[in-house]
Amino acid sequence: MNDFDMYKITLETISEQNPKDFQELLDDCQHYQIIKDYIASDEPNQFLIQNMENTLISLINDGLVSGIISPLKYVTLIKLNGLTILGCQYLKKLQEQDIQQQIKNSFKNSGHIMSTKALTQALAELIF
Repeated sequence: MNDFDMYKITLETISEQNPKDFQELLDDCQHYQIIKDYIASDEPNQFLIQNMENTLISLINDGLVSGIISPLKYVTLIKLNGLTILGCQYLKKLQEQDIQQQIKNSFKNSGHIMSTKALTQALAELIF
């Protein structure tokens, strides 16, 4: 699963379902076909969980999601309070028809690798 899909799914799920923590977010994301396909594949589900956790932490650190990150010895607890205003603006931009192609072209032209942080910066350039 690519970073763009994970980024969009995470923001959409928080906006629509308003999960209160990371576990609820994982449960709520399972209605997306791309998530169902990944779970049904031979890939270990731990990769999906880790990817989603990393994406969520980046979104919180970038100010798109309101949440509290509490790292413990063996696990990281994440409490969620919903999207921020900035997160709502980014989600609105992500839901436009041709945005994925615009972002792919932007990364191709710049030579950067798509990551959550780089995706946030690319969207910021398109929004502002």
